[in-house]
Amino acid sequence: MAEYSTEAEDLVLRATDETLAGPEWALNMALCDCANAQHAACDDIVRLLQRRLQSGQPKVALLALVLTETLVKNGPAAVHSLVGSRLFLNEVAALSDGSLGVDVQNQALLLIRQWADAFMGGELHAFQDVYRQLKLQGVAFPEVENDVPIFTPPSSTTAASREESSAGFAAAAPRRTREQQLEKLHADLKVVQEKIKLLRELHTKGQTGEQLEDVLDFLRQCQPRMNTLIEGGVMGKIDERTLEECLTVRGAGVV
Repeated sequence: MAEYSTEAEDLVLRATDETLAGPEWALNMALCDCANAQHAACDDIVRLLQRRLQSGQPKVALLALVLTETLVKNGPAAVHSLVGSRLFLNEVAALSDGSLGVDVQNQALLLIRQWADAFMGGELHAFQDVYRQLKLQGVAFPEVENDVPIFTPPSSTTAASREESSAGFAAAAPRRTREQQLEKLHADLKVVQEKIKLLRELHTKGQTGEQLEDVLDFLRQCQPRMNTLIEGGVMGKIDERTLEECLTVRGAGVV
């Protein structure tokens, strides 16, 4: 555990360094790999992020918000629970007062609104509570693009896949059209389907060991994301074809 705590602290500090010109996506995705590989490290990661949000430095706070967004989109369910606590969300909400500048303010408000939509109807009620509280206070939220629900299959911890993930996320950093977002979503679903197929083949051959455990862990981490996607489909955030594909994957009985 100490090893992961040290790695997590190093990655958080480097990814939120005030000397950076902007987000370092390779570092952000490396932290996601760390969280996915060892869920016990998530407590330390979120605690460190909370400290960075409290830094009082605009650049550090902005990078910490972007890093948090990346973790929620690419990390395990444990991250969702920790970020979805009132304690953490209150820190994000505190940045919406504009004291650290308009960029930090807008990013904080965008995340609060995005998370309220993404986790609507789930067990993490604080996402909705904080959003409603700010709305009642008369806070004006920036417009959010018609984004697809949060879903990205968990990334592998190998060096090669880490480079691929960081490159893919860097390419996705600019604003994407809804068509591009859905295209990415279909690609993600294809990955999940391929993993399900591989799992069945391993079971048929009676194989056990590390490969089987890796596939099972991957699919377990996808489960909460699939639930979010299907909820998003019910709310009309994705088209019927995509929802049908999600239900087909879910119907396989693995995720």
